[in-house]
Amino acid sequence: MSSIAISPGHYGVGTGAKDIIDEVAEARKVVDRVAYLLEKEGVKVYKIVDNRSKSQSQNLNYLISEHNSKSRSLDVSIHFNSSGKRTDQPLGTEVLYRDEALKTFAGKVSQAIANASGLKNRGAKKRTDLAFLNGTKKPAILIEVCFVNSLQDVIIYQSKFQEICEAIAKECLAFIAPNLEKEKSNLEQIEKEIQNNLPSIGNSNEQFTSPELKKRLEAILKDKKMIEVMIQKGISEQAINANWMEKLKNGSLSSADLLGLCTLIIEHQIKKCEKIMSIG
Repeated sequence: MSSIAISPGHYGVGTGAKDIIDEVAEARKVVDRVAYLLEKEGVKVYKIVDNRSKSQSQNLNYLISEHNSKSRSLDVSIHFNSSGKRTDQPLGTEVLYRDEALKTFAGKVSQAIANASGLKNRGAKKRTDLAFLNGTKKPAILIEVCFVNSLQDVIIYQSKFQEICEAIAKECLAFIAPNLEKEKSNLEQIEKEIQNNLPSIGNSNEQFTSPELKKRLEAILKDKKMIEVMIQKGISEQAINANWMEKLKNGSLSSADLLGLCTLIIEHQIKKCEKIMSIG
């Protein structure tokens, strides 16, 4: 199972940046929501919150120690920035990294937050002077969500909180479980393909009306062995041609093909039952 350790910066309300909003209070909200979103995707999340430290040095030592004690693929620290004096100007979001290998990932996270919210994208910034990035032993980034002293930043952050958290969660998921993200994308494409090929029943914009049906269908479409059994069943009953098995094996069988084959198999079975009943 993919895993991540995530923590809000600092150790108590008022110990971080504060102006229009308080960094610590908001960072904890972001961590809670991002952790929830990742857990929904099946990711093991270690949420680390410091409620015991009495100083900055204690806090940094605690966070680094707790992160390093977890079996995880990625370390993330959530912060909010400040430039000092309050301003009406938008200042934006940025993501800090130390290792050059993480520059692209940090840039993606920053861009994703900006795209989702409208915050100015300050991009990925290399920092070699931060204890968290220097002390953690797994790939690590530090996200500065926005500036607590920028009125425009705070307005955007508060109105786009969910979108910002979703952007962070999505990019982290793509980093620690790229195959899961690819599989999810494939399933979405399969669903579209099926819906585009379904016959219209009085509505050109047909959608699945049952979440359970959609869930069952997605499970079947991921189970190649089950699909193989279904096709073999159709072939053995002479409901479909044997060349469909070859298409499954060479990867040319589409989800629309499968839908059609299942319909033919069921039709064949119904006709077979009708014939037996008529003889009886």
